Amino acid sequence: MEVIKDTTAKSFKDVFVKRLDSDTKPISDGNPSYGACARELGLPNSVTLSKDEQAHATFKWFNTLIGNCKKFIDGTYHGREERKQLYLEEFVYRFNRRRFGMSLVERLLNTCVFASPHPLLRNGSCLRKFISTYTNTARRDQ
Repeated sequence: MEVIKDTTAKSFKDVFVKRLDSDTKPISDGNPSYGACARELGLPNSVTLSKDEQAHATFKWFNTLIGNCKKFIDGTYHGREERKQLYLEEFVYRFNRRRFGMSLVERLLNTCVFASPHPLLRNGSCLRKFISTYTNTARRDQ
């Protein structure tokens, strides 16, 4: 997700060029900027208007996602708008990891320990001490 300044074809084109593959088949709600941008990039553009019978099925999960994003930003940041892109990135991060459950902490620790360059990897004894402390703490918590 990306914040755009307006809904002109130029703004959409900038995002499309960065985010979409050349074989993408966008489906839009009939906004003329989508169509102009798709034609300019040589992408097929399928239009589903809100009055069409299949509109609810076509946009159901998209509308749900947008609604959840708006609730997240409004509930967490109380409608603040000074860092919109960061708020969207946090929402996407959480959305992409919504099924990780309790393994999220373990994955975070693994990422921190094995990321490079890592100061603990310069001295092997420090790393061994950190790992033994972590495993002893984990055993006590069980």
